[in-house]
Formats: sequence, C-alpha cells, structure tokens
Amino acid sequence: MNLRALFKLTGKRKMNLLKINLLFIFIFLNIWDFVISREFINGMAFGLVMFGPVAFLWFMGTIKSVALLTLISIFEFTLLSIILVEGFELGQGITAKSLFWSPYFLMAAVNGFWGLKIYSEFKEEKELKIKN
Repeated sequence: MNLRALFKLTGKRKMNLLKINLLFIFIFLNIWDFVISREFINGMAFGLVMFGPVAFLWFMGTIKSVALLTLISIFEFTLLSIILVEGFELGQGITAKSLFWSPYFLMAAVNGFWGLKIYSEFKEEKELKIKN
C-alpha cells in the first residue's frame, strides 16, 4: 500500500478531517515536542489521549459521532484556554507551558468548528426535508 495515497486528501470532508487529525497526532506533535523539549513520543502520547477518540469519531462519520466529537472538542478547547490564559493571568506572559499547549488548543478549535459546521448543515437539511 502506498503511504502517500493513504494521506492524500480526497473529496470527503470527514475522511479529510480524520487524515488531518492523524497527521497532527503522529507527525506534527512529534516534531513539535522535539523542538520544544527535545523529546520524542511525549507529545504524541498526549495527542493520542486527546485527539485519538476524536479521530475515531471522524472515522465513524455518523451525525451522532460528529455531535459527540464536537462536545469533546469544545471541552478540550475550554480546558486548554484556561491553561493558556493562566500564564497571562499570573503576569508571566507567554511561557513554555503555554507555547507547548498552543497547537493542541488550535486543533481542538478546528475540530470543534468543523464539527459544529457539519452538525448545523445536517440540521438545516433535516428541517428543509420536514418542510417539503
């Protein structure tokens, strides 16, 4: 199997989001962790715990799984925003801790945004079908 074909983006939005999450977990987080703390696997382990269930739910592709992953992403986004704002609140500015968690924060925001978008489009289509 060609590895490049496995990660090639296609026309299906849900499968593309699954692939983006997997690339983020396995490739970007290892590079990010090495740049920040000179360690391997640590960032990927955090990524697997945080975004593994979300990637699995993107793979499932049902509207219930999209709703659940949206809730998980909103929860992650809220917790990570507390961690990031904590550094500013204590007057420390941008700390190593806030810098380390920023890609996780952005990925949780992306997953939450796309989950909300897909769920709202589904609800609109469902309302149109009911009216017609």
